[in-house]
Amino acid sequence: MDTTMRSRLLVGALAVAVLLATLAVACGGGGDEEATEATAAPSPGATVVPSPGATVVPTATPSAVEQQLNGMVLQLSDLPAGFAVAQESFSTNQEVAGDGENSAEVLASLTEWGRILGHGVVFSSEASEQSGVLVVDSTVSLYQNDGGAAASFADAVITARATDWQAAVAEATDVQVEELPPLDVADEMLWLRVSGTASVGDPAAEQPFIQDVVLFRVGRARGSVSALTSATDAAPLVESMVRTQAANMAAGLQ
Repeated sequence: MDTTMRSRLLVGALAVAVLLATLAVACGGGGDEEATEATAAPSPGATVVPSPGATVVPTATPSAVEQQLNGMVLQLSDLPAGFAVAQESFSTNQEVAGDGENSAEVLASLTEWGRILGHGVVFSSEASEQSGVLVVDSTVSLYQNDGGAAASFADAVITARATDWQAAVAEATDVQVEELPPLDVADEMLWLRVSGTASVGDPAAEQPFIQDVVLFRVGRARGSVSALTSATDAAPLVESMVRTQAANMAAGLQ
């Protein structure tokens, strides 16, 4: 795949991934809305090199909760070779609620559930031919107790099952939705597989895609893994990533 084709395919993949994984927020869980609307944060351990003559402003030390959430999402080392961090952010309840007409209602729900903070990271692949995976979105949000996380998860499930996916993915055709059996690694889980064809590339060409969106709860943490693949069923790789993140979340809660 040449550079132009890969870049255009990746842009299309990111757009579809953001669109499909908005359900992962479902009034404040983890999801691409957190990754795209909150202020981007550098990857843990990243080195910032100032421009010559620039004034260096000390950055705030990450809070204990931010450090906890950083370790609960997928890490770059958890993914196959060829991936890079494309975007990373934290999200407060106010940022998730936004300023729309339902913002007060959403914020009230988040407060009732005891949501503390969310974190999301998007990984993109420059070696899509090898695994077929173009984009991976990993999110987690932390709650005061198990009950609040369970209420948030239940809300996300209702939203996911009620979504008109054909209408949501307007640029795609032959959209089908399948609910896969949950894995035995979390207290609760919903695995949706959305598949279809989309026109990508230059010149445009119809290509099949599969979007796996997995929502799950581990104790008082809610997480999601969303993986967009092109022409390849990467279920074993998605399962491995979900199992890894569930383990990261469990370790982070200890």
